[in-house]
Amino acid sequence: MSKPSRSLLLLLCTLLLVTQSAFAQSNISGRIAGTDGIPLPGATVSIVGTNNHAVADSDGRFMLNAKPGDLLHFSFMGFQDLQVVLGNETELNISLPEATTVLDEVVVVGYGTSLRKDVSGSVASVSTDEFIQGNNTNPLQQIQAKVPGLVITQPGGDPNGDYNVRIRGATSLEGQPPLLVIDGVAIDDFNRAITTLNPLDIASYDVLKDAAAAAIYGSRGANGVILITTKKAKYGATTFEYSAYGSVETISNRFDVLNAQQWRDATAADPNASGHDLGANTDWQKEITRSAYTQSHIFSASGGSSQIRVRGSAGYINQQGIAINTGKEVLTARLSADIRSANDKLNIAYGINTSIINRNFLPDQTSTAQVRQGGAYVFSYTPSYLPVWPVHNSSGSYYQPSGPPNPVFLLEELYSKQKQNFFQTSVKADYELIDGLKVGALAALSNGNDTYDRFWPPRINSTDEPSAGKSNANKQNFTGDLHFNFKKEFGDHSFDLTGVYEYNKFVNDGFSVNARGPVVEGLLLTNNLGTATSVSPGDISSYKNEVRIISFLGRLVYNYQDRFILTGTFRRDGSSKFGPNNRWGNFPSAAIAWRISNENFMSGNRWLDLKLRASYGLTGNQENLPPYNYQTLYGPSGPYYINGSYGQSYGVVQEGNPDLKWEVRESLNFGMDFSLWDDRVNGMLDVFSDKTSDMLFLYNIPQPPFVTNQAYANAANATNKGVELSLGGYVITNDQFRWNIRGNIGAVRNRITNVLGEFKGFDLSVTNSHYGYATGGSFQYLNVTEIKEGYPAGVFWLPQHAGFDEKGNELFVTYDGEGKVTGTDVTFTDKDRQYINPTPDFEWGLTNTFSYRNFDLSIFIRGVQGSKVFANSLLNLGSTAYLPASNVTERALTDGFVNKPNISTFWLEDGSFARLENLTLGYTLGRIKGITKLRIYAVGRNLFLLTKYGGVDPEVNVEGPQRYIDFSYYPKTRSFTIGLDISF
Repeated sequence: MSKPSRSLLLLLCTLLLVTQSAFAQSNISGRIAGTDGIPLPGATVSIVGTNNHAVADSDGRFMLNAKPGDLLHFSFMGFQDLQVVLGNETELNISLPEATTVLDEVVVVGYGTSLRKDVSGSVASVSTDEFIQGNNTNPLQQIQAKVPGLVITQPGGDPNGDYNVRIRGATSLEGQPPLLVIDGVAIDDFNRAITTLNPLDIASYDVLKDAAAAAIYGSRGANGVILITTKKAKYGATTFEYSAYGSVETISNRFDVLNAQQWRDATAADPNASGHDLGANTDWQKEITRSAYTQSHIFSASGGSSQIRVRGSAGYINQQGIAINTGKEVLTARLSADIRSANDKLNIAYGINTSIINRNFLPDQTSTAQVRQGGAYVFSYTPSYLPVWPVHNSSGSYYQPSGPPNPVFLLEELYSKQKQNFFQTSVKADYELIDGLKVGALAALSNGNDTYDRFWPPRINSTDEPSAGKSNANKQNFTGDLHFNFKKEFGDHSFDLTGVYEYNKFVNDGFSVNARGPVVEGLLLTNNLGTATSVSPGDISSYKNEVRIISFLGRLVYNYQDRFILTGTFRRDGSSKFGPNNRWGNFPSAAIAWRISNENFMSGNRWLDLKLRASYGLTGNQENLPPYNYQTLYGPSGPYYINGSYGQSYGVVQEGNPDLKWEVRESLNFGMDFSLWDDRVNGMLDVFSDKTSDMLFLYNIPQPPFVTNQAYANAANATNKGVELSLGGYVITNDQFRWNIRGNIGAVRNRITNVLGEFKGFDLSVTNSHYGYATGGSFQYLNVTEIKEGYPAGVFWLPQHAGFDEKGNELFVTYDGEGKVTGTDVTFTDKDRQYINPTPDFEWGLTNTFSYRNFDLSIFIRGVQGSKVFANSLLNLGSTAYLPASNVTERALTDGFVNKPNISTFWLEDGSFARLENLTLGYTLGRIKGITKLRIYAVGRNLFLLTKYGGVDPEVNVEGPQRYIDFSYYPKTRSFTIGLDISF
């Protein structure tokens, strides 16, 4: 074919295509208005998946070139978006309802739901579209730094480690997480219960922060409440959803210790160095870590009619830890059913939740709570292992120097596993007796079983015997309630009355056994401990305890003209943890809200929606008190020798305290919720002041006259004061591009106001031995924090570093008895120690979300400002005195320590940081036949960290005695994830 012929054929084909397009498409016109019929000039209509769009004129009229089957998207600021599939119409009349503002959100408030505009307490909510995405193997990762006043911290990156969770600061001396309520059922053991959920099964979180909001849960809500609502079936045809992702994790930071050549250079003049140098070049931190992989899958099916709706899901997560031979495997399954009678009088909600978790622990780890005590054995000494030592001998066996075991051997050969089984079922029935009055009942049963198995082979080149252990723990919880709810409107007045009788029973039992001797690894492990040859009396133990809580509660919500909302709650709790004289506690609360926007002087206002709130209430706490402490208990108290043989003696092992009573938290809160310019900007502001009195704690008692030296009692008082702000809105919004910013900031000041008290006529005391310690250097187990009046719990108590003398000895600032500086010295006494507050000035989070056509991008940054961290790990690597027998950090060569360090402010560092926690890029594909939605995404987590902290990571434990002390945590990780969500 000639060139002109080819050109003519190409022209004809082009004309044919243009003609086809012209016939397939046509101009459609229409009008866009609100539901009140008022036109919406500037509203946009576009064809999804194309750049074809139009803008409505001053009368709301538009014209667009489209064809049947196109998906049209209508949008206008302040109104809900609408999508319509075009048929054969040529004229469209579109009505857009007003957008729901932040004050119109539905929130869960305990034993029911409410619109945010009607809530008078401090409640924060996070829904699915706000969740942090990516490698979330624990649900708490979805809302970290998303709620002001809710602090979620994971010290280190252990996949089996618990999180520190606090609402409005530490409300007890030992640290206690909030109450967890899943689909209306309160669950015992927060950290364990949260892991029974697959994060992708969760629809929303509601956080109850003040006493007025949490009082409905009484004593169990004294530390705040986190309500989780899981996804439920909706009316309509059966839908299927599948979500999956794969992640790779690497270590985000390591100690900068000397490599082999640096060590040789630093010890060249030391005659003892040659005896340690075996010619190797080993990076021990690299040897015990790896690139770790995670995979997650969840499949769900849901659907139903107006009478019955059912949703079921099954999930699987397999997460490797970056430390070799650590990780977890999680299997979850959920079933929920909502059954309604034809006349909607009877509603039955039924749910089943079950999970199996298999964990591979660190060598010294026996539970997920291990990390809260500050560090892990293998990470405490691995950085100090010499880089000139090999992992294996020439024969292939593990090299073992004197001292701690070869860390690679420890991780590869030790057997430390846990299996957790959890099952929960609940049924709730509500019946409407008359118009507005519903009565109902709830019954829920949960059962958890944990088995732990450990095998520790003998250390290389030692005479140690192998040891093995097995333990079994059962937790059973029964919750039942009878409740009623009455709602009625009388003109300008509306009433919402709730009454509940609640019964809780908790039963815990278990046993453990340890043995030593010829237990054969790989053949018997812990399955035949009878082969062991050495068992001591302390190696066998068992326990059982039971706690019951009975509660009566009532709540009245009164609304006048949708302007004034008054909420009153009264709860009476009885706990078997207390003696008969103090078993019951009464806990009232009251709150009032004023919707200024609904006042007459604000009539016609469309730019501001404003509500002011105030609340006051009491809640009781008994969660951190072990059972039976009001009783004197007897047990084995050691062997005795008589007539040539030994016997077991028995005596008092616990001093009972019949005067134990409820720890009480008194909470005062002022707040406001606001929305501006049709929700273009919205936010919440809260100012609070809490006082906790009669704090339950294990105090010191004199010995004699008492047999034991500690007993639980009520003594200390504390205050928590703070401010919280959440603010967000759209910077840009149009048919093609949207940019939303949401941030929050929270500041809390905790102060112990009293630690004095009496126990049976004798003074109680709190000594340093109760609180945080450091270890290593030139000392062993010195206290570095205290409980001190006028300061927060766990305030640092340290001598001040003042440089070095001419011999290289560390100098400390000295003080006289009146607190005046007297000079410096190479030693210090208690009067030379100073108190330093470690708690942060504020904590914050900032999220930017962007969407352009089918693309979405989310950038989430969070941070802490003003905290202090005692770098115990650096102290143990920070002196040339450790050379040549142990390795040191690079900075140890220049910091000036020529002797083993002591505790001082030199090791107290700024723990402030800003972390790029999450960056997510997603793309939603256009219409695909048979598929409702298909989205693919990529996520980077912990991509960078800005901090002055010299250790591995400034995010450390913030609860219990070891708070704000960095000692050998499992390293944090950086992860990269690719995933997809599909529904059909």
